[in-house]
Amino acid sequence: MIDLTVWNITLPVQTPAQVVATKAMPTLKNKYFDNNGQRIVFWAPVTGSHTGKSEYPRSELRETSKDGKLRNWRYNSGTNTLKGTLAVNQVPSEGRVVVAQIHAKDAPTPLLKLVYRYAKGTGNIDVEYRVKPKDKKSPVIYTVPNVPLNKTFSYSLQMDKQGKLSVLIGNSGKQVKLDPSWYGYNFYFKAGVYTLDNKGYSNEGGKVTYTKLDVSHK
Repeated sequence: MIDLTVWNITLPVQTPAQVVATKAMPTLKNKYFDNNGQRIVFWAPVTGSHTGKSEYPRSELRETSKDGKLRNWRYNSGTNTLKGTLAVNQVPSEGRVVVAQIHAKDAPTPLLKLVYRYAKGTGNIDVEYRVKPKDKKSPVIYTVPNVPLNKTFSYSLQMDKQGKLSVLIGNSGKQVKLDPSWYGYNFYFKAGVYTLDNKGYSNEGGKVTYTKLDVSHK
């Protein structure tokens, strides 16, 4: 059971992409967000619409409060954690989908992306980390290789009040210290599928099945 009372979602329909409010989430079910109570299948075809700030489609949750207001938090507000268990079922021809993010309000690009990358017949999980908000690139700082399609894995993304960012994938991971240039930003978690491709047929895209998703702020 995934608690949907603290999320909204962006779906790859309408222009710009449709945002479904938090209060509608518990009963939401469609081909982009298939929730049966035990698991959620996220689907974002390459032909889907996108937000004004992006050129790629997504079926992606964004953190909110229970009243539906957008939830944002400072790094030093406590221990902020996102944990998920999922499997990637399909990737587009470009081979990459984002399954979780730490984004920042008013920053042009995310702090961290958890990317599933399919290449040369096998899947890999990359942690892409942007050292400073205005950096053009977010290098891969950690990779878990040999994760096949449909293989279930778990992750944890955590930032503590000292600015220590810990990423755990299965039993291994990476820690980095938040650069002071990020200190003034308000962060938020995202999870689902963000398909890093926008060319091809409507049956091409990113598909991800989540069985667990928990967010906490302590």
